[in-house]
Amino acid sequence: MTFLLPVLVAACVPHLTSPTDTGEDVFCVDTPPLDYHWPCEPPPEELEAEGVGDGQVPPDFRMVDQFGDTVALWQFYGLVVVLDISTMWCGPCQQLAGDVEPMWQDYRDRGFVYVTILAQDLLDGEPPDVAELASWAEYYGITAPILSDGEGWSPPITGDDGFPRVMVLGTDMRIVEDEVIPTEDATIRAIVEPLLVRPVPG
Repeated sequence: MTFLLPVLVAACVPHLTSPTDTGEDVFCVDTPPLDYHWPCEPPPEELEAEGVGDGQVPPDFRMVDQFGDTVALWQFYGLVVVLDISTMWCGPCQQLAGDVEPMWQDYRDRGFVYVTILAQDLLDGEPPDVAELASWAEYYGITAPILSDGEGWSPPITGDDGFPRVMVLGTDMRIVEDEVIPTEDATIRAIVEPLLVRPVPG
C-alpha cells in the first residue's frame, strides 16, 4: 500500500466533526494481556484534565492501536510523550512518520514514548481501522503506538491549523510544548532530550 501523495504544503487543512465526550474516568489495566505492547502505569488519583495549552494536562482518551488493544493517554504518566496527531492522507504527516521509529528506538529506554494518533484514513476521511493502522506501521517501520481517533478526541486540538499537530508532554503529563513545528526531527529531539530523566543505557 502506498501512502505517499504529491502534497508539498506545510500543513494539511482538516475537515473535522465535533468531538464526543465519553465521560469515562481514567483507568489503567492492572493485568494487561500478554501481547500488550506499551507501558501502562496508573496516573495519580488527583490528576485532572485542564486543557491543551502549555503547562496544562490534556484530556485523557481511549483509542484502539495497531494491535487492536485499547490505549489511554494517561497510562503513559511518568514518561516523556510526543503526541503526533496526523492523518494518512497528509503529505507532511507522511514525511513525519519516517522519523518516528528512530526517535522511539533512541529514547524508549529513557522513559519516552512516541504516540501517533491518526485522525483520518487515506480515502474517506474516517478514523482508520486496525488493518489500516497496521499497514501504516508496516509501511513506515513503526513499532511505537499508532492509534485511531475513533472518539473524535483530536478536533479541538488541531482546530483549523491543519495536520500534523505535534505536542510534547513532560513526565507529569503536562504539556511542555503545545505546538511543535515538525519540520525536522532535530526540532522535536531538542525539546525531548532535556526532559528525559533516565540515563543513557550502558
